[in-house]
Amino acid sequence: MLQKFYEDTRNRLSLNKFMKSYHSYFFLYSFVVLLILGFHLNLFSYNKEKAKKLFIEHCSKCHRKDGRGIKGVYPPLKNSDYVQKGDKIELLRGMLFGRSGRIVVNGEVYYGVMTTEIDSTLNNEDISMILEFVYRELNSMDVQVSSDDVIKARKLGKLQPHK
Repeated sequence: MLQKFYEDTRNRLSLNKFMKSYHSYFFLYSFVVLLILGFHLNLFSYNKEKAKKLFIEHCSKCHRKDGRGIKGVYPPLKNSDYVQKGDKIELLRGMLFGRSGRIVVNGEVYYGVMTTEIDSTLNNEDISMILEFVYRELNSMDVQVSSDDVIKARKLGKLQPHK
């Protein structure tokens, strides 16, 4: 009887060891998968302070530091129906190559030429971060913009002038 008790106890301890190691591997594997998925979805690359700095350096000359623009001259990016309803690839193309023609933002008509302030010192991640800043901080939208989006916009090239 003592022998049976000993074997049962040993078997339970082995099973407990197995379950503990199984759980450890499961949680480790889950963590790695979530980490990879997070980087793939750009969940960890957005840096609000860096994005704000980039926005101020490259966009605020016209659109102002607060993103409100100058009525009738430079359209607002903050609380902008043009941004909120726009396609992110099209917005990136405007950032990369500039744009021209007539646009309507929040009911106000703007004519003119938007020259790009994006220069060769910015990499694709920096450019994506600027637009993500416009979405998140100026329009309270949870839109993720990736380096792949910037690459796609580059491939599509310059926009046709608005009519």
